[in-house]
Amino acid sequence: MNRYRHFDNEFDSNNTNSPAILPEIEVDEPFQLEFSPHLQPYPSNYDNLKIFFLHRTALERFLFYLIILLLIILFVIIIICLSYSKEKEKSYNTICLTPSCIEVSYSIASGINQSVDPCEDFHQFVCGNWIRKNIIPKGHSTWSIPNELGKKNMIILKNILEQTSSSVDAEQQAIKYYQSCMNLIELERLQIQTLEIFFQNTLNFTLKQWINLDKNQTWQQTFIYLLKLFSNQYEFLSIFPIRIDSDEKNSTWNNIYIDQPELILGTRDYYIQSTTNNQSNERNRIIRETLSKVGSEILQLLGFEKNDSLKRMNDIIQFETELALVNLPMEALQKPNETYHLMPLKQLQEYYQSIGLDIYAYFNDILNTNSIKLNGNDQVIVLSFELVFNISNILTNYLLASTKSYVVIDHLLFSFVFNKILHLSSSFEKAMIPLKKALYGVDSSVERWDYCIRKTDDAFGFALSALYLRTTFDEDDRLKANELVENIRLSFEENLDKLQWIDGPTKKEAKKKLKKINQKIGYPDFIKNQTYLNERYGGYTIIENEYFNNEIKVSMREQRRTILKYRKKVDASEWRMTPLMVNAYYSPPANEIVFPAGILQPPFFHKDLPLAINYGAIGSVIGHEITHGFDNQGREFDADGNMISWWTNSALNNFEEKTKCFIQQYSNFTIDGQNINGQRTLVSMKRELGAQAYSVHSFRFYEDDAKDIDATKHVILCENIADNGGLKLSYFAYQKHKNGNSSASNDLCLPGLDYKNDQLYFIAFAHAWCNIQTSNSLHNLLTTDPHSPSRSRVIGTVQNSDEFTKAFSCKSKATMNPSNKCQLW
Repeated sequence: MNRYRHFDNEFDSNNTNSPAILPEIEVDEPFQLEFSPHLQPYPSNYDNLKIFFLHRTALERFLFYLIILLLIILFVIIIICLSYSKEKEKSYNTICLTPSCIEVSYSIASGINQSVDPCEDFHQFVCGNWIRKNIIPKGHSTWSIPNELGKKNMIILKNILEQTSSSVDAEQQAIKYYQSCMNLIELERLQIQTLEIFFQNTLNFTLKQWINLDKNQTWQQTFIYLLKLFSNQYEFLSIFPIRIDSDEKNSTWNNIYIDQPELILGTRDYYIQSTTNNQSNERNRIIRETLSKVGSEILQLLGFEKNDSLKRMNDIIQFETELALVNLPMEALQKPNETYHLMPLKQLQEYYQSIGLDIYAYFNDILNTNSIKLNGNDQVIVLSFELVFNISNILTNYLLASTKSYVVIDHLLFSFVFNKILHLSSSFEKAMIPLKKALYGVDSSVERWDYCIRKTDDAFGFALSALYLRTTFDEDDRLKANELVENIRLSFEENLDKLQWIDGPTKKEAKKKLKKINQKIGYPDFIKNQTYLNERYGGYTIIENEYFNNEIKVSMREQRRTILKYRKKVDASEWRMTPLMVNAYYSPPANEIVFPAGILQPPFFHKDLPLAINYGAIGSVIGHEITHGFDNQGREFDADGNMISWWTNSALNNFEEKTKCFIQQYSNFTIDGQNINGQRTLVSMKRELGAQAYSVHSFRFYEDDAKDIDATKHVILCENIADNGGLKLSYFAYQKHKNGNSSASNDLCLPGLDYKNDQLYFIAFAHAWCNIQTSNSLHNLLTTDPHSPSRSRVIGTVQNSDEFTKAFSCKSKATMNPSNKCQLW
């Protein structure tokens, strides 16, 4: 239409209402022409065109215009098609169409809720449809992207364990252990026979003796006898936990640590009334009442009378409540330098001599396979002198009181049985369901094969991993992941030079520590050494139909390995996590980062994935772990992993001032009505409740409909620092990698995702935190987990990211673009 109007206007300017007249020619003689002295010039093309149109009807003129317009349109279409063809060819060449890219593209695209503005709610934008489409599987309290990947790994392992035989003894032992766990028929046939035999033949203390304990007699000698037996052989140390680990102030050597008592419910918070959160208090009261009922039923299954079992279970909970009151809170455990105290054994002996516990004999009995004898001047590491004193007082008050002494025995033996519940018949497992429901919102158990694979990984993790890696892991992925780690490490160093708040001397030490971080990728090299694996898992024969006894053998084996570490140099090749884990960790005393093969898979990582995806997903995790070396806990350890001050006062003051911003920010997030201070830590207990405790860095999140919740009362500050540092540093590394290499393969796109690669980086990061979770499990997370829930992890980090704001062109007042942004590393 514009072109029609254009031509009409041109004609209007020449007064088309008065037709032009050809000049007359007068002829006087044939073939002789006389021209007027005022002849007009020869008609131009333009005049001819006008004449042409004057002799055409209105319809003819309309058709002519139409033809011209159609020709122009056709010309434009041809130009566009040619351009599109070239662009399509170019686009095709920059789209990743490998199986891993298609898999990740579908996973991300199917989860995105395009009706949500990413600048207003990035978590809901990335995960909204994923949350809507997924349900929590049977026996699970939460389901997430990492859980999906973990499930794939579990299915692979199930096929391996059920269809594979091996000539490697360690691998064959792992297969037999799994088979014994799956032998439910034998477990049902035996009922509690294996437990009765263990009590009688090993503890020399029968179930009947336990049931009929005299409640008007002191039992301190029995307690000392059982404590020594459990500590010495069975790696069970609930009331007096001892571990042998690298000395935090001399990290190349192992030393003895005495931790605080382990509680049945795992954390002191379940036992203590909050002065600020009534909702949490009510939940915890229900959990304690449920524990009382479940514990009573378990005791009845062992032969206790109903009324007696309920009273004795309540006495156990009361005893644990007193222990909880003196246990250090999570906030205190967040400060390594304040929870490291050397205590001579002679001083420890003074605390425990009132109950008749010979500390020297106790430790020497534990170390009986080490050939080392301790004396009063030898030192152990304790969390707090006051804690040791308080625990000894509680034990003295109970053990020396004839009406309460039996409670300590009940607690010790019940804790052991509780720890072995799933090694007994199904009636014990069913008895546990109400407690699972109260803690996690789960009313059933996971599939038995799922549980048995996890237990096999606990017992024979590196042998099981050897079987897994031979069939699934690509060595090229290991090399590519190492490259990403080095790039992000360099990104940290380059960014460190730009920071104004940290002074020169501290920067120098930080760079020294950064360069000495040891990276372990995929799997330890010793996993290919069959002789080493056979020795590591040797010494005990696993029998297919003796699951309970097999577990006892594994405990004895691991206790023996632990004891032999004492006063030995730390083995730097050791891993604290098996390669099967969908997880990662940083160890301050070792100054190392570890990324198992389990997480080096789509959607977190694959060598064929675009840079934006690899850096956004696994890259942000790598950056997270590196940043742990410089958070509020990691900063207390130097380049060699020793707890020593290497910060100037100026840098430390600036650090603490900047971390206040994170505490304030995360404290403003709301989850389940719980008010949080944004500064919390965790010492978690591993219990056989079938919960989704998959690894150190739990991937747990909450359903998006939980709007009235406060997210971080129980969140550790260092995790939030690491989340923010990881996302930022990985992004810088991604930009440098992308811009520093002209190869087209570096900046590929994913099919079906119409987003710029800078946007895909943040989408890949958030996609890893898509999750659904029961309300009860959320309460458990806020009570025991050091990480923020997923929504807080996503929103908290992107709100602090200028790069995110730029990538999505967020307006100044958008929710994801607050004016005050927290920045540290």
